[in-house]
Amino acid sequence: MDDMDSHLHPEASAPPLAVPSLPFSAMSPSPLGTLALPLPSPATRRSISMGDFRRVTMALYGSEPPSTATTAPSSKMVTPSSSMEFEAARRRLLEMEERQRVIQEMERRLEELREVFVRSEQEAVEHGEVVTRIACAAQQGEMYTAENSQRFKKGLRFKKHRPTIVFSSMLGLRTCLPWPVKLK
Repeated sequence: MDDMDSHLHPEASAPPLAVPSLPFSAMSPSPLGTLALPLPSPATRRSISMGDFRRVTMALYGSEPPSTATTAPSSKMVTPSSSMEFEAARRRLLEMEERQRVIQEMERRLEELREVFVRSEQEAVEHGEVVTRIACAAQQGEMYTAENSQRFKKGLRFKKHRPTIVFSSMLGLRTCLPWPVKLK
């Protein structure tokens, strides 16, 4: 055995493993037939995480990770500390999911708020256009009023003198007629 290289055969250099005493019926043969790993009974079996896989495989195989063909998730031991780690990881995951839901809700509300601001800006532009049209119409009305008031004032001046103008024009026209006209 001394002439064999230890890096070629890791099982030979690995320290013996302390396997808990389980009945032989709890031991399951590996699919490749290289190593038989104990299975916990269904009553003591717990859920496991990826950290548990690494810890168990490191304990079984030393420092070298095994190939994927020899790591079956159902054939690993679960320790109470790994279960607590799994629960802590699960709690952190639930907290992250809750934070993500809160963030999504805030994003949705921000989007609604942005839409409200866009709509109000559009309405303000429309109202501004309406106000501008009203202001232009008011200015035009003032101009027309000023022009018409000047015309009206001129008309009033002529209305005051109208009877005299009419009378004098009648007198003037009388002289232009070929026949004599008597005024009564």
